[in-house]
Amino acid sequence: MRLAAMLALLSFPFMAAAADTPPRELIADADIRIAANGTVSGYHLDGWLDHDLANALETQVTSWHFEPAQVDGRAVEARTHLLVTLQPKPLAPGTSFWQITDVSVGEPALARKRLLMPDYPLAALRAHLGARVVVVVRLDATGKVTAVHAEQTSLTSPGDDKLAKQWREIFDDATLRVAKGWKFRPVETVDGSPVGTTIRIPVVFVYYGDRAHRYYPGPVVSAPWLDPAADDDADRDALADGEIESLESHVRLADDVLGRTL
Repeated sequence: MRLAAMLALLSFPFMAAAADTPPRELIADADIRIAANGTVSGYHLDGWLDHDLANALETQVTSWHFEPAQVDGRAVEARTHLLVTLQPKPLAPGTSFWQITDVSVGEPALARKRLLMPDYPLAALRAHLGARVVVVVRLDATGKVTAVHAEQTSLTSPGDDKLAKQWREIFDDATLRVAKGWKFRPVETVDGSPVGTTIRIPVVFVYYGDRAHRYYPGPVVSAPWLDPAADDDADRDALADGEIESLESHVRLADDVLGRTL
């Protein structure tokens, strides 16, 4: 679940000297436990953040409320992974706040350091043709891929409809063949048991020398097992090459935290 419009100011400013300009973006990841009543009952920050920033983020996240996970109509405890994107927001000359600009819940971790990417189709390479294939992947409770689907394939050249369809199929075949072998580590448990999920990942084929990277959108074909409510064009188009988006997290944020400050 991606909450791109979530904005919350953290309560402390930082001084941004010319020689110590803050980064344009930070991504913090944390493991959280959601109690059966929807409150955050456990929080662990993975990686490193400045001490004051880490404390402010923990205070913010642990105040959030989630819709409880359900098993047979019964609210139960759940655990999941949280990604929080932070950006500096100018307040006064030399002073800024960190602002939460994106929150993603339930994205599984890679079992390897990086995803294995498909080989560039030779015919497409000779034709100087690039593509962006948005893949929907279904995972079981162990993180194994059980189904793959090309949701949308966009080309760098429109061509006629018949030819474009043939090229999309070529890129789809190359991508799905590799995607079937991807492996992930599950990050969500419900009532103490790991659960499967569905994710979305774009794979981009860039022809050397193509500086425009303009893609002509192909038709969107939803994965047959996916809830239509997960089809969010804005989220699909905004994903970077290889970025993972969870589509079936068992944990959902209940609070409207837009503009919340401490």
